[in-house]
Amino acid sequence: MFDNIQSRRKFMLSSTAIGIAATAPAILKPTAALAAPDVVRDGLTIGAQGAIRIALPQVQAKYNLDFSYKEFPDSTSILLALDQGELDYGVTTAQHLIRAISEGIDVVWVLGWGGGYNVLIAGKAFGIAANDPAALQAKVMERKKAGSPVKIAAPTGSMQHAKLALYLKSLNIDPDKDVQILNLPFRNHPRAIESGEVDLAMTLSVFGAISLAKGDAVLVKHVFDGPFGKQEIGFIVRRRTIAEKKDYVQRMVSAHVDAMKLFMGNMDQQIAYEKKYSRLDQPVLEMQEREFLRYDYRTRVADIKQLAKELHQLGWVKADVSDKVDSVIDLSFAAKAAGIPVADMTTW
Repeated sequence: MFDNIQSRRKFMLSSTAIGIAATAPAILKPTAALAAPDVVRDGLTIGAQGAIRIALPQVQAKYNLDFSYKEFPDSTSILLALDQGELDYGVTTAQHLIRAISEGIDVVWVLGWGGGYNVLIAGKAFGIAANDPAALQAKVMERKKAGSPVKIAAPTGSMQHAKLALYLKSLNIDPDKDVQILNLPFRNHPRAIESGEVDLAMTLSVFGAISLAKGDAVLVKHVFDGPFGKQEIGFIVRRRTIAEKKDYVQRMVSAHVDAMKLFMGNMDQQIAYEKKYSRLDQPVLEMQEREFLRYDYRTRVADIKQLAKELHQLGWVKADVSDKVDSVIDLSFAAKAAGIPVADMTTW
């Protein structure tokens, strides 16, 4: 009997040992590693959106994302790359959103960025004071009568070209007959103004700030707000991405909203972020950010509809697509990220 008891004890001990050995690996097994972050192919224009590039890395881990920036020379290139599936997310202009509607490119605007990029400057030799539209109008008509039309630099088909045409029309100046618009790239505008190759330039805020800070030009008009609208820039995705990867779109938009909250409405912080990215001289950077650019993750939808009508009136698009604008804007992702109603996302 004693032998039986001893045998049972040995069996129980050995069984317990086996049980412990069997369960030990499960107890000691390390927690499974988190899934690798999704790499977002984010399309941005060369040298632009510096603040968001600096801010996104601070928030992207929260959404298990890793933003990889791909730079393009213009919004047209970004729109086409997105349409062809080379990008997941991209910046665009309100003008290019309207172009997408007109050409059947199926993208959706999901987040605002801001405006203030359209700056009309005149060389000092042109001989008008800053912010004097009456003097500009008189000078244009005087030069037209003399057979020497005023020369204005603006890349053909750009947002700046469109805004220039609209501004000139507001002064009863015909952009096609009363002046000569030269197709010069933005980077050449400061040199063209300095050399007198052109009298004026409708340019990006950064190049306007360069000429103004150097003392080569005066500000004719910052074409922003009022009758010209504020909404110029925003972010788009393919409609297919929304249909197939709704959570992915939400995470991309939420990351951008969180990143923008780090500097939106705080000019000093906005400049600090831009300074970390930009190679601009401090006076130029300060002028661009403080005097011209304004950032907001909301979207003034009415401005985009107005621009759609204006581009049709200019003859730049075949049809007035203003009634289709709502169908290519989805602010529900941004509203969820910001914690506010969608209706409150449609203006700023």
